[in-house]
Amino acid sequence: MLEILANPENSRVEFKRDDIRPEQLAKEVVAFANFRGGQVFLGIDDAKEIIGVQKKNCEEWVMDTVFGRYITPSIIPLYEEIKTPEGNVAVITVEQGALKPYAVKTSDKETIYIRIGSISRRADRDQILRMSQEAGYYHFEIAPVSGSSIQDIDRELFIHYYSDVFNEQIKDEEDLVLRLSQLDLLVKSSFENYVCSISGLILFGRSPGRYLPHHGVRIVHYRGDEIDTNGISDKVFRGPLARIVEDVELRRSGLVDNVIHHIAEKISKETISSDGVTRIEEWKIPERILRELVVNSIVHRDYTRKGLNEIRIFSNRIEVESQGRLPNTLTIEKIKVGQKYPRNPILVQFAQNFGLMEHKGLGIRKIVIEELKAKGFPEPVFMERDEVFSVTITMK
Repeated sequence: MLEILANPENSRVEFKRDDIRPEQLAKEVVAFANFRGGQVFLGIDDAKEIIGVQKKNCEEWVMDTVFGRYITPSIIPLYEEIKTPEGNVAVITVEQGALKPYAVKTSDKETIYIRIGSISRRADRDQILRMSQEAGYYHFEIAPVSGSSIQDIDRELFIHYYSDVFNEQIKDEEDLVLRLSQLDLLVKSSFENYVCSISGLILFGRSPGRYLPHHGVRIVHYRGDEIDTNGISDKVFRGPLARIVEDVELRRSGLVDNVIHHIAEKISKETISSDGVTRIEEWKIPERILRELVVNSIVHRDYTRKGLNEIRIFSNRIEVESQGRLPNTLTIEKIKVGQKYPRNPILVQFAQNFGLMEHKGLGIRKIVIEELKAKGFPEPVFMERDEVFSVTITMK
C-alpha cells in the first residue's frame, strides 16, 4: 500500500474517496476493462492521504449498484479491504475485459471510456473500432477500401494462388469476382458495387500503397548502436504479400521477400567453404528468424493505425516494430509459450498458404525463442510501448 501511495496515479492505478458518484466510479472501472485492467483504491483523497472508507456496506454498494446497474457488459471484479491505522481502504481490481467495449449506462445512454495514462476519457471512433476488433466482433481487415475496384487486384498473383491452393482454374471475369468475394478479398460497398477489402489489397494489390499508405515496411540502417540523424540508409518497401513459387524456385517475390533481401545486404555476407567451391551465406542473425518476425509484423499488425511498421538495423542488434498493441488478453508471457489470438485471421490463413508462416502458429516460440537459444544468441526482448509491439534481436 505504501509503495503504491508513493507513486502517482497511472494507467493501472486510481485513487478515489468513497463518496464518489456511482457513475463516476463506473467510468474508471470501464476505462480499465477496456485497456489493460487496473485497480481503484477507495478511501484515499486527491492528496493521496488515507481517509478510510466511510460508506456503510461499501462492498454491497460497489457490487450491486456500481457494477450491477451502471456497467455493461457485466464485469466481475475482485473486492477487498485493507486495514490501515487511518481506516480501511477498499481495493477494486478489474482485469482487462474479453468482451470489449465496455460502457457506462446512464438513463438511455451508454458511454465508452478508455484509460490513457492516468486519465479515463471517452473513447473516440478509432479506439472503439480497435476494441471491437480485439474482442473478435469485427475484423478490420475485411473493411471496404473506397475508390478501389477489381482492377486494383493483381490477377496473375491471385490466379496462380487459386490454382495452386484449390487446384482449380478461374474461368472468366465473373468467376474471378465470385472467387475473390468468397474469400473476402472483394466486398460490396454501400453503393452495392465491389471494392477491394483491406486484406485484398495487402495480399494481392497491384499497388496497395496507393490506397493504404500505412501498409509497408520502413527499414532504417544506423551506423552505430543508437538512433542518429545520419543513418546509412532509409528505405520504405511496399507491395503485395503474395508471391509465386514454382518448382521450389521463387519466380516472383512478394513484400516479405523484398524486405529480407534488403536486410541480407546489410547483415549477411558470402564466404567460400573449405572445398573452395561452395558458396555459403552467413547471417549475423539467422534468416529464418528474421523472416518469421517480418511476417508476423505485417500479418498481425493493427491496420486501424496509420503508421508504418519499422525495422531498425544497428551495429549490434535489429529491432522489428509493428503497429498496434497485442490484441485483447494476449500478453508477452502468453506468446512466449505459444498462445495465439489472431487479429487478422484472413491474413494469417493466406500467409500460411503462401508458405510464409507455419500452420501451428508457434513461430515465436519454436522459430524465434528456441532457435535463438539453440544457436547461442541472447534471449529476444519483447516490448509493448505506447501503441506498438517490438522484438529486439542481438547479433552475435
